[in-house]
Amino acid sequence: MKTRKRFFLSLVSLVMLAFGVSPARATSDTGVANKQNFNTDVIYQIVTDRLLDGNAANNPAGASFSADCSQRKLYCGGDWKGIQNKIEDGYLTGMGITAIWISQPVENITALINYSGVDNTAYHGYWARDFKKTNAAFGSFTDFTNLIAAAHLKNIKVIIDFAPNHTSPASQTDATFAENGKLYDNGTYLSSYTTDPGVFFHHNGGTDFSTLENGIYKNLFDLADLDHNNATVDTYFKSAIKTWLDLGIDGIRWDAVKHMPFGWQKNMMAYVNGYKPVFSFGEWFLSPNEVDPANHYFANKSGMSLLDFEFAQKVRQVFKDGSDDMTGLNTMITDTASQYAQVNDQVTFIDNHDMARFQVAGANNRKLEQALAFTLLSRGVPAIYYGTEQYMTGTGDPDNRARMTSFSTATTAYKLISKLAPLRKA
Repeated sequence: MKTRKRFFLSLVSLVMLAFGVSPARATSDTGVANKQNFNTDVIYQIVTDRLLDGNAANNPAGASFSADCSQRKLYCGGDWKGIQNKIEDGYLTGMGITAIWISQPVENITALINYSGVDNTAYHGYWARDFKKTNAAFGSFTDFTNLIAAAHLKNIKVIIDFAPNHTSPASQTDATFAENGKLYDNGTYLSSYTTDPGVFFHHNGGTDFSTLENGIYKNLFDLADLDHNNATVDTYFKSAIKTWLDLGIDGIRWDAVKHMPFGWQKNMMAYVNGYKPVFSFGEWFLSPNEVDPANHYFANKSGMSLLDFEFAQKVRQVFKDGSDDMTGLNTMITDTASQYAQVNDQVTFIDNHDMARFQVAGANNRKLEQALAFTLLSRGVPAIYYGTEQYMTGTGDPDNRARMTSFSTATTAYKLISKLAPLRKA
């Protein structure tokens, strides 16, 4: 078995070298004091509600909570204390993880929303109401700072998801729907979607994704779309992100960057970099084989990196589906090296919360292990989705966000990550 593993790792390295993908090498700058260069880091993405329930006292009451997580659109109990527990017991450090990316920590709506007969909650963290308060289901500010302290003690950086594109689901014609997209400033009501005297929101209907402009100035689905060119909204978000920077975060993952004004985001990054610079990367979704020059322009000019969907989709095609080959992989690596001015700062991955998990039920584990090895030894900043090391499966939302049920350190994937992650610091 050991001989086979050594052969496999050698083969991966040879393949990478053959296609111009040298194993990641950089100075050892992984320490938490370095909040900007993540080249030697390995990120572990966590859907906070789905990792571990560390404090049952903060679980939502009543119909919003599914104790066994059989209803995956409801809260399942995961919280910051649970993440802290897995840091302190060595599960993450044993795997070689040096950064965690957690769900948006801000206060979300508590209303249940019924879509197609299924009750939905804000367990994912993307239905915000107050960007200056915490999601009580995840914990208090004390719980959050305890998590930061515990992570830093183990030399793990903390990245928060941040979604300033919108508040929560709303209806232009029905003020009673959900919480009407209401926005609060540290507990003080500011506006709602249907009653919006300050024009904090766009009121242009839903986007059809036909153009970039259409996606920026119209709602994503039924999410109340904020007007970032409004001076009050701009000031609010600078103050909000300052709140989290002051708590000691080490990075920000910006949601839906394709759907916010580019100029506003560049200005926001200038504010962050002028106040407390941290590693920042945005989400700009690309479908398989999609190449978007606007995506490259944003990565090169906005002041933040991006989740590298070109990398992810091609790795999935080659190692998961078999719908492309090593020539296609080489083409992607070569092309992105010229498309992205700072290609080593783009965040690479093989799956996440918005796509089907890489592992398919009943499939050979080797495909996943090969994809992990390639990603960990390649350029960029690798992000591993929680549970990948346990071969979790799930074809889409919410099944790709199931509760973590095993923390085995004996799986081949866990051991592979633990062996390869330290090489990024070599």
